[in-house]
Amino acid sequence: MKLGVSSFTFPWAIGGIEADHPVAMDAFELLEKAHALGADVLQIADNLPIGHLSDGELNRLKRAADAFGISLEVGTRGIRNENVDRYLTIAQVLGSPILRIVIDSKGHEPDIAEICQLLRPFEAKFKSANIKLAIENHDRLTCAEFNEIIDLLGSDWVGICLDTVNSLGAVEAPNTVVPALAPRAINVHMKDFEIVRTNGQMGFTVQGTALGKGRLDVPAVIAAVGGSAREITSVIELWTPRQDSYLVTVELEDIWAKESVAFLRKSIGLKV
Repeated sequence: MKLGVSSFTFPWAIGGIEADHPVAMDAFELLEKAHALGADVLQIADNLPIGHLSDGELNRLKRAADAFGISLEVGTRGIRNENVDRYLTIAQVLGSPILRIVIDSKGHEPDIAEICQLLRPFEAKFKSANIKLAIENHDRLTCAEFNEIIDLLGSDWVGICLDTVNSLGAVEAPNTVVPALAPRAINVHMKDFEIVRTNGQMGFTVQGTALGKGRLDVPAVIAAVGGSAREITSVIELWTPRQDSYLVTVELEDIWAKESVAFLRKSIGLKV
């Protein structure tokens, strides 16, 4: 198992969450942060789009990552043909073994039939490139539906990007999600959380924590996906709650990133 960080380890620092703080980091700056944390892998996802980068810029990014000894993984959102085609090309240039994808995009939430209709024509391209399509479990579809999609498309080129918390939105907790999707997992998003009562005890709030500080059973997730016996990447993502100021939020996010990397490194038995 390889230790990774993501553009979603630093969503506040990257920007784009609030109108007053647009995206203010590029992929090279994110790579520097991954290097500073000692990560083996950097996954660049849809909150830091790289689809506009030229081949020259992509090759420069690949060389910089190689110099740091960091493997790159590519992620995007949306399964319309032109987007999948573009990011598959990017994955090839950057040497990414997977293309992590979130199915839904703005204005497009396809059903299973349309999902398969859009993705099936890419089978030969993915196989030829020796790249796996890693579909992330997001909050609209259930685990059973994600497994159905893989069964229909073929598990020889499609797998799961297993996010430990996203499926709460589909009313499925980690103790349901991990056993259901771990056999198909080719990438893991390690995201920890806590559930707290709201003011007046009327309902609950789900919020993120540093890895190891919340309710996620990290050893169980590692064991379920095969742990050290598999060449699988475990990528830290954070749901850092908004603090009183943007600056303080970014500072807390950075602290949690360091704590999370240290915890995951210990959990998967890597040397400090």
